[in-house]
Amino acid sequence: MRILVHLNSLELGGTQINAVDFAAALRARGIESLLVGDRESQRGGPSLLDIAAAKGVHVEPYEAAPGVFAHAKQLTRFADDFGADLIHVYGSWGGGRPTFWGPARWGTRPWVLTVYEMQVSHKTHRHMPLIVGTGYLLDEQAARPGGVVLISPPVDLVSDAPDAVDGAAFRAQHGLGDGLLLVIVSRLVSSMKSLPIGVAIDAMRTLSDWGVTLAIVGSGDSEAAIALQAAEVNNEVGRDAVRLLGPLADPRPAYASADVMLGMGGSAARSLAFGKPLVVQGEAGFSALFEPGSAAVLARSSYWSPDAVPDPVGMLLDSLAPVLDDPQYRAELGAFGREFATSRFGLEAMTDRLAEVYSQALRRRFVCKWIKDLPREGRRLAEKLGRFVGRSAP
Repeated sequence: MRILVHLNSLELGGTQINAVDFAAALRARGIESLLVGDRESQRGGPSLLDIAAAKGVHVEPYEAAPGVFAHAKQLTRFADDFGADLIHVYGSWGGGRPTFWGPARWGTRPWVLTVYEMQVSHKTHRHMPLIVGTGYLLDEQAARPGGVVLISPPVDLVSDAPDAVDGAAFRAQHGLGDGLLLVIVSRLVSSMKSLPIGVAIDAMRTLSDWGVTLAIVGSGDSEAAIALQAAEVNNEVGRDAVRLLGPLADPRPAYASADVMLGMGGSAARSLAFGKPLVVQGEAGFSALFEPGSAAVLARSSYWSPDAVPDPVGMLLDSLAPVLDDPQYRAELGAFGREFATSRFGLEAMTDRLAEVYSQALRRRFVCKWIKDLPREGRRLAEKLGRFVGRSAP
């Protein structure tokens, strides 16, 4: 089986890394993948290409042509040249419509879509298989005619393991000392990420007195603003309590170095695999300690929340207090998190599930499914034409 995989981006990010991990693991199951992504999405510094190269996965950057139909021709050429049996699109933007009008046109090839975002756009096609990463989206999309499958964003439990890399060496390399260390591994972007990172930085005004250091790994469009906020807090507390370490092609040593991880989504899942206590952060200020009483609810929402709270800093401090004060409880929660990761989202189990999705898709007739999504496309084209006519009218 050969799969053309369209990536939502070539920058470092959870969904893209998931796609690379799946492609590497699928080889052992006789499934070859060609990953393609828009070169424009690749930022300077470490990128997804570094991670893919380390895993022996080929990623083909290309310049996406403007317009759906020109882009569709590009993806058709990729699929034809590779001999793709199926198209797998990651992300609810960028690749879906060009795939529909390109390599999947008239149902000549089946395609599946993975949405690891926190909601499914109402513009998403309805008659191809959909993969989601959260329990609540599985319930919300249960009536889709194309079907929906839950495949949790995977974690490689071999490479992402407590003893896989040297956290102490990472601390020494970056001068992080031997005190309590909080770590965030995240894209530093305005969408979803910058507010909770800012909350963590503000919390260091209090946590610095406990000898805590916060290390932030990542880059993005909010990096300058986050760096300015960190500098203000460091100046106020009189030491480098907040450290921005930049992006890392291999962030595993950062996870291994932490006493406690802060994060959401895929980064939170990797934290559990590393056997680290985890405080889940939501995009609007929510936070909660991942422990036996909260695990099921936090996992169902993919370790994320949209909820705004009146005192985000206070909530974060309350979430951290039980583990900062008690090294034994940190050890217990670390062991609990590792066990949870092993049972819920190990790469091998999730890869088996994905391979079955591919097999089922190839057994289905897609001509009728494709035609049933045409009215949705027709409405979008009519809306676009109406906007164009409106702008052109005298």
